[in-house]
Amino acid sequence: MRDDHGGKSVMRKKKRLRFEAEPQGLILNSLVDIALSLVIGFIVAIPLFFESGIFVNAPGVAPGSATEVSDIKVNIHLLNDGGILLNEEPVTYEKLDELLPQLLARSLEKRVIVSADSEVTYERVVQILDLAKQKGAGELALLRSRR
Repeated sequence: MRDDHGGKSVMRKKKRLRFEAEPQGLILNSLVDIALSLVIGFIVAIPLFFESGIFVNAPGVAPGSATEVSDIKVNIHLLNDGGILLNEEPVTYEKLDELLPQLLARSLEKRVIVSADSEVTYERVVQILDLAKQKGAGELALLRSRR
């Protein structure tokens, strides 16, 4: 710029404004970065919180073929009067002790299903479960009511 001051041309320098002090207020860039990192971390971690240590296999339908041999079922029902039904046939405890290994030998899954009437004591149910396990049962199942 030129000014005419007494016939002389003078060049003026522009002064730049300087901020000597730090700007007042929060710097939001770093806060937004931290908040976004926390949100991403929680999103990644949420599935880990809902995993439980108990895994249950729901019963499903197994694919079968026409040539497959059907599995022998072992259903034991305890009656209130002390009787035992093995696959709907009345048997004594001694006969059950004899027949159970034979049935389990022919069974693919070796599953024993035990049910009892309402007045049967737990002691009798546990006695039958123990017998089934001793005779080679792989899986034991308890039913609330008779099929």
